[in-house]
Amino acid sequence: MLVIFATHPIQYQVPLWKKMTDAGINLEVWYFTDFGTKKSYDVQFDKSFSWDLPMLEGYKYRFLEVNAGAVPNKGFKSIFIRENIKKKLRECKATHVYINGWQVFAYWQALWAAKSIGLITIFKGESNDLKPESKWKWPIKKLLLANFFKKIDHFLYIGEANKRLYKKYKIKDEKLLPGLYCIDNDRFKEQAGKLYSHKYTLRKQWGIPSNSFCILFSGKFIEKKRPLDIIYAAKQLSANKLNIHLLYVGDGVLYPEIKKEANIIFDKELGLVNSCKENELNISITGFLNQTEIPKAYAVADCLVLPSNFGETWGLVVNEAMASGCQVIISNSCGSAEDIGLKLGNKHVYHTGEIDQLYQSILHSMSNKKSSQELYKIISQYSYDSTISAVKKIMTCR
Repeated sequence: MLVIFATHPIQYQVPLWKKMTDAGINLEVWYFTDFGTKKSYDVQFDKSFSWDLPMLEGYKYRFLEVNAGAVPNKGFKSIFIRENIKKKLRECKATHVYINGWQVFAYWQALWAAKSIGLITIFKGESNDLKPESKWKWPIKKLLLANFFKKIDHFLYIGEANKRLYKKYKIKDEKLLPGLYCIDNDRFKEQAGKLYSHKYTLRKQWGIPSNSFCILFSGKFIEKKRPLDIIYAAKQLSANKLNIHLLYVGDGVLYPEIKKEANIIFDKELGLVNSCKENELNISITGFLNQTEIPKAYAVADCLVLPSNFGETWGLVVNEAMASGCQVIISNSCGSAEDIGLKLGNKHVYHTGEIDQLYQSILHSMSNKKSSQELYKIISQYSYDSTISAVKKIMTCR
């Protein structure tokens, strides 16, 4: 019996739990919170929402008793378990546990409990070796994580930069197995196929001209995502008389800044508000789009740009875009740049914050469009199969 510990039902992880169950793995997911299964407030989006796909179907799960007010993404002390995990693991006859991170205290509690009763431990996290380490923080972090990693029997790495982080902590090769980071490729491909014939109708709804090159940003409007970088590069393109339109999907504290920088055609609060102007940069801002709506953005866009800094440990919007047939440009600080971006070619990865390089990458994408088949061939290598195979191997080698 495999027990999986997770902060909450996550739209990228739930399909994995379903597929693992379908593959015959006896598992149960133990959630710390029900965030996202009902209307929940996300601080960075500055919005309350619930996922519009079923998050609790097709696999076994339970919610653990945790501290009052527990929510994910609020710091290490934001979630801690308030029940006897050892007892519960024994009662369900668990043999293995699967830990999804170290960012909250509850994960450390789960690991300590599992190891203290002799269970096999599996770890899958997102962190990588790309972010420069603070000189004073590094010794403390190294000490704490080295202690955490000593209790892990098997590590599932999501990509090369993630794998290097484990090697930095002297994790042996035999403990490392691929659990490549991915989304439900088939769902996005299928939805893109259905939406493609409606591309220009969808564009019209958001005020995007049918003949413009549409550049997409999808994510939270926050500093680490650097959404304004795309505007600065696009202004250079517009100044050179290139027909550019920006589509911003998401929300956050930088929303007012984005609005100030260009001619807003579609506003998340007001709908269609202006007509496109030939000598200005035109932007449509949809606001937050849920899981059944986001494929529309990939259908209308020609290229997704992920301009984030080192805080972007991967950037699964890249996987979503490529599975949908939309080409991508990625900042070299993002975890997915090395694994996915460079497979598309050097021009699809640029140095973070280097606006001239981003400008050149967009120019390249405008004149060197890759087919949806090419994009899908690359992204299909990043599927749930690697994690399922790794977990099966671990559980049969006990």
